[in-house]
Amino acid sequence: MLFFLGTVLFVQTLFVAPQLSVPFSLRQLKGQLKALQKENPAGQLSPSSLLWQKFAAARQAAKKLAGVGSTPPPRRLSGKKSPNNEVRLAFYTNGDAYSYASLQQHASQITHLCPEWMTVINGMGDLQIDADARLPKLAANKGIALMPLLTNLVGDTWQPEAIENLAHGPENRQDRFIRKVLSVLRKATASGVVIDWEQIDPAYKKDITGFINKFADALHDDNKELWLCVQPGQELDYVDFEALADNVDRFVAMLFDETSDTDPPGPLASRSWFEGWVHVLLEDSDTRQWIMALGSYGYDWTIGSKKAELINFSEAMSRANDAEIENAEVKGPSYSPYFYFQDEDKEHAVWFLDAVTFLNELREVRNQKAGGFALYRLGSEDPAIWDALSVPRDFKMDNQTRQSLELIKSTDTITDVGDGEIVTVDEDRMDGLRKLTVDADGYLTAKYVRFAEFPTLYHQGAAGEHQVAITFDDGPDPRWTPKILDILKAANVKAAFFLVGVNAERYPGLVRRIVNEGHEIGNHTYYHPNLALCWPEHIRLELNATQFLLETITGRATTLFRPPYAADTGPTQLSELTPLRIAENLNYLVVLESIDPQDWAKPGADTILQRVKQQRRDGSIILLHDAGGDRSQTVEALPRILDWLHTRGDTVVPLSTLLGTTRDAVMPPLRENGQSLTHLVNGAGFRIFHGIEEFLWAFMIVATALVVIRTLVVIWLAYRFRSGPAADFSEPISVVMAAYNEGKVIAETLRALLATDYKGEIEVIVVDDGSRDETAAEVERIGQVDPRVRLLQRFAARSRCRPSGHRRFHRCRYAMSARYVLALARTVCRCPHRRCVGSREGWKFALIYRALSGAGIYLRFQS
Repeated sequence: MLFFLGTVLFVQTLFVAPQLSVPFSLRQLKGQLKALQKENPAGQLSPSSLLWQKFAAARQAAKKLAGVGSTPPPRRLSGKKSPNNEVRLAFYTNGDAYSYASLQQHASQITHLCPEWMTVINGMGDLQIDADARLPKLAANKGIALMPLLTNLVGDTWQPEAIENLAHGPENRQDRFIRKVLSVLRKATASGVVIDWEQIDPAYKKDITGFINKFADALHDDNKELWLCVQPGQELDYVDFEALADNVDRFVAMLFDETSDTDPPGPLASRSWFEGWVHVLLEDSDTRQWIMALGSYGYDWTIGSKKAELINFSEAMSRANDAEIENAEVKGPSYSPYFYFQDEDKEHAVWFLDAVTFLNELREVRNQKAGGFALYRLGSEDPAIWDALSVPRDFKMDNQTRQSLELIKSTDTITDVGDGEIVTVDEDRMDGLRKLTVDADGYLTAKYVRFAEFPTLYHQGAAGEHQVAITFDDGPDPRWTPKILDILKAANVKAAFFLVGVNAERYPGLVRRIVNEGHEIGNHTYYHPNLALCWPEHIRLELNATQFLLETITGRATTLFRPPYAADTGPTQLSELTPLRIAENLNYLVVLESIDPQDWAKPGADTILQRVKQQRRDGSIILLHDAGGDRSQTVEALPRILDWLHTRGDTVVPLSTLLGTTRDAVMPPLRENGQSLTHLVNGAGFRIFHGIEEFLWAFMIVATALVVIRTLVVIWLAYRFRSGPAADFSEPISVVMAAYNEGKVIAETLRALLATDYKGEIEVIVVDDGSRDETAAEVERIGQVDPRVRLLQRFAARSRCRPSGHRRFHRCRYAMSARYVLALARTVCRCPHRRCVGSREGWKFALIYRALSGAGIYLRFQS
């Protein structure tokens, strides 16, 4: 009874939420954003605003110098699809869930798809392949031409030397590279390739031109196309349009990023800049050869920082909504929307592109009779863009189209606001509204009346430029955690360990060592389930059980929580927000990560280190694993990661330092007089549970071993007493069958017995045991027709196995003519000389004993 009551009390405590307090300094970000009313000075020019004029002047000067009046038009191009053969190309980002969702939803509205696919990583022509295996089938089903992207962007750094050395290198190296690319394209059933090579030294212009022409010839021989991306500005200096026009199938002009992420805030594609480049690039060209890429994204500049944050349209809306922006418009002269806001003491400037800027640009592209347009990029666009494709060039639209463009739909897109890896959740959603008008110059303008509200993650805890935290998930594990602790101790580095409850229960000593050596611990659930698939009660139970266990082992609580699986890198589905909201309601600090070298996949220590280097610029919390499999590569890579961070000038700090608080604030010690009974019950309950679990594991192991042994014994016996090869047996057989009052069925029974494919002679002896019906007469009648049937009425064969009955049956053998006898009886006798088997189709079979006298051999039969 006491055990039962204790169990009930223990289970009850697991559903009681622990009393956690979040440090005041980490309050929710929402509500801290404040609008700033700032006007962009009319006519403000970006650093690249006038480059199109310089390019036009240089082109005209070159033509005069060469004495060329105009360039002969390139060969005619055949369109692929859509009205007027308009190409609709969409750029796709691998690994972006929203990019794939947008593709699925709008596949019928595009003709070509350009996904990130191949990267030239060095001058030897080696390729890094990052293919999305879902795309070839989807493109084929939707009738979309797949055009993989081939770049020289490794991580976040362009590698011009790779292209320069390849183009300037030997022929066989180029041929080998082209064969590699063709192999990739064939495997993907692609229609061609889109080249985007940037930061090339113009000194290699001749080499680049010859190599691209050679590349294009090889693709054309394989019935594939080569498209070349061109970046407006100084990037055009290495492109010889006249020499490439006959071989390049399409030029793709990337008409966005007028103001880059490293420039001061400004428009991303102002009207004058966009239209100037369209006119210059299409001048004296076959306009159908050109595809104009239109942007649909935004930048969030933190004033004074080195680089802006790339954001999508939904994130621009979330920032404006949270900051309560009242004035944002698309109007001249730039026709680019923007707004300013303040986050605590930091001033932000947001410029973005939307459906209105897209429509103004699309009209210009169509007016200049370009071959089509490209959308950069799927997943970041204003959803209304897809409704804008059918809007007429004079912008005269019906009420339904106007309403679809003015309504800013709130989708399931999860937006991110703020910096840092500590997040809070807001699941509210609301549609927005903008009012459209056409100004005196004929351009479409808009005034945002209400900004859409999207599900949002608010980020906090941004680190200093040279601060980084290291975290470990899934432990502890006695194979790897001690080695990692030794490495950290030798380097005098403190880390955070997000512990799985079931592992902490098995190895409490390791948990105590982690805490005693000054590291921080966090909650990583008890059994490491995918919380997005769990009921809310299950999620709370996972968190509470782990929390109480850690309190019992260490005497400290933890306010740190990291969700298992992909949710720790940033949720992309609404179902992944629910666990974060529940944890937030329980007063946990939800800790994500921004540097994930995926050491769990065991890519090798060198690769783990390289991935940390590549991702360090984008984040400050490193995710590694100290359990869940073979972590020898993590152990090998960790000292090298620490050395590289030290060389870089970084300081590895605990999470609490990164958050601007103390260790005791994120891991508060338990009060001596607080919840003492609860912790006493939990401590006893977890110890008992651990003992029961160990017993069940041992029982399962022993039971499994016994089953395996039994199976092996049965297999050995089956092999030992296996049947030999079938013999060609055709000796005469006598079948003895007892009958008592079987007149109605005896004829059918005899017919069934005689209908056999046995090759030898057979006789059937029916022993009538004093039947009072027509059994004997029926047998005699059949016997007159078939001499194989005989009737015997000399004694009662249906013996009950008395000794006298046994002797009478023994005398029956002298009436048999065959050497082998098969006896059938309605009752199976339990004689010591017989071996019995089960029933079959209403009859019971028994094996006749071997005659004691040895005068005959009796058939052994089993069924």
